[in-house]
Amino acid sequence: MTIKILGICGSPRDGNTLAMLKNALEVVNEMPDAESSLITLKGKIGPCVDCDKCPIDPPKKFCSISDKMDEIYPKLIEADGIILGSPVYFGTVTSQTKAFMDRCRPLVRAGMLLRSKVGGAIAVGGIRHGGQEKTISAIIDYFLLVGILPVGLQSTLEFGACGVAWRAGKIKEDFWDFEFQDRKMTAFEEARELGKLVAMWTKVVKAGLKVFDPRVALDSFKITR
Repeated sequence: MTIKILGICGSPRDGNTLAMLKNALEVVNEMPDAESSLITLKGKIGPCVDCDKCPIDPPKKFCSISDKMDEIYPKLIEADGIILGSPVYFGTVTSQTKAFMDRCRPLVRAGMLLRSKVGGAIAVGGIRHGGQEKTISAIIDYFLLVGILPVGLQSTLEFGACGVAWRAGKIKEDFWDFEFQDRKMTAFEEARELGKLVAMWTKVVKAGLKVFDPRVALDSFKITR
């Protein structure tokens, strides 16, 4: 059973967030029966305009706006797991990342097409407490709203992989004392751990879905007053 993990870089540049994602996906590719692909949100992705027309004509067309999202929708649907990374801009995700999140509305309205995938979050800020946790929290909120199952780290007790870098390439120098294991921890190590965990839990979920379809349970669950 092969799993497909999609990395999504929400930075308008090829910088530190992209480097973190590449490290996460590198581990995925080393695992048996796992493969990865990577896309960036650079380019034209317009905001949702709340036209209330979506989905237009799935699977050919989901949104009334024609832009880079037309290429991204099928990749999202095909993926079994998703790792979404964003730099911290003014304490939260970039405008590119937020537009991407909002434009996933058609996939929800077409039948929760992202349901039961596994997700991991990456954030890079300019200083140690520069908004990484809020950025990761925003990504996890997105995961929960579209039905993606978020996973965090198990070694550092963090919600996602965090990095500190204030200029291009600086992420390679990000490390700190890891008190409980008496060693140095790097941002790249966090990214690799996240990639491994997303892939591992994706395998578990995909195997479980072969014998249990959550749609059956949801369809049979009726709320009575």
